[in-house]
Amino acid sequence: MKYPIPNTQFITDQFTAAFPAKLRGPRTIGREAEHPVVDAEGVFVDVSGLLPQLAAPGDLTAKYDAVYTDLLVELSGPEFTYALEVGRGTIEISTRPCADLFQVEQCYQAALARLVQAATLRGWHVLGYGIQPLSPPSLPLLTPKQRYQALLERMGDEWFWYAVTASDQTQIDIARPELLTQLNTGLLMAPVIIALCANSPVVGGQLLGFASAREGHMCSTTPFDQRHGMPISAYDSIEEFITRLSRLDVLLRREGSRLLPDWGHFDEKLRAGQVTFDDFLLHDHYIWHSARLRTAYATVELRPACQQPPHEPMAACALCLGLAEAAATIHAFVSQRLGANYWLRMRSWHRRVISSGLAAPQPVEGFLAEILRMAEDAVRARGLGEEVYFAPLWQRLEKKENPALAARRLFLRSGLAGLLEYVRVGEGRKGE
Repeated sequence: MKYPIPNTQFITDQFTAAFPAKLRGPRTIGREAEHPVVDAEGVFVDVSGLLPQLAAPGDLTAKYDAVYTDLLVELSGPEFTYALEVGRGTIEISTRPCADLFQVEQCYQAALARLVQAATLRGWHVLGYGIQPLSPPSLPLLTPKQRYQALLERMGDEWFWYAVTASDQTQIDIARPELLTQLNTGLLMAPVIIALCANSPVVGGQLLGFASAREGHMCSTTPFDQRHGMPISAYDSIEEFITRLSRLDVLLRREGSRLLPDWGHFDEKLRAGQVTFDDFLLHDHYIWHSARLRTAYATVELRPACQQPPHEPMAACALCLGLAEAAATIHAFVSQRLGANYWLRMRSWHRRVISSGLAAPQPVEGFLAEILRMAEDAVRARGLGEEVYFAPLWQRLEKKENPALAARRLFLRSGLAGLLEYVRVGEGRKGE
């Protein structure tokens, strides 16, 4: 380990102890699906206005902001949860941990149907898209949670980008012995996920030169880019992972029920023995690399997919499950196929797929097809029939057109109206 920081061992021990010694059965899966909501012209709307209607059946429990106690921020039930996101125009659907992808889809579709019905009554539209298409990052989009205001003070205008993005994140059950493999492989697979699942080329009503604008800005054009995407190299151990994250600047500190901006250095506080394990978890929560180990759920969280178009809603979730199931095999394949500098080659490809999606040249011929085959085979080996969800991914690869490239084509042909027609939930063109 390069330049170790004292006092990391106690954090490492508690971090790893949060994961089970072995899996209790087939991996469970959870999905966090963020959806932009817009009016008929494509302008963001305040989704908090939908929460009372979503709560009306009486089967969901309301949760309010810890500081602004009159602000309803979440509705949770046994199958799914709705939550306000950083942006007023984005709502997140989270499923319960599910035994298979069919259960994930069932929970997700039940929540989505209720959301679409509530939005339709107001003349609003739910989008299967990875960013607000027309409304640019700005203060009017920011949800007035206390911690979001603290992050705005700490990060400045950069925080507004978090108010427009809409990702499709997957949580997958993992065990203690595989933490390092799942973390490194999850990070290594960021360009694979983006190549196949990017879906945010239009922001502020214009093309910004990215297939995934939600990844493009935050991974390359912000002073906080080191908190996103792929780290510069793989981790050698979980303690090295703790050490490297500890070298990133602190963003927030806790004071009672409030989170306040902090400009300190976590590693300095760690050296001085001034931090607790909970302090590290707070610090870790505001580092958004493409793969994260989540102690709260004992999962690996795969993050870089944009929200998927409505006619292929499960594509990213299925891909992420396959990548996790085949993590060790895939990591060995990539390192052998690309050689000693495999991580740097994948980081270079990462930048290209963010810009060009499936139009970017692969590191070697047939690279994506081989990884997709290994991921599908690993899901098929679960014996549950979930491999059916891989069909859209193979079609994208065969056409060399991911959702971002389809969205770009429709935008160039028919403007914002063409893009919205493609991504509106319930109204998408299945043939596009």
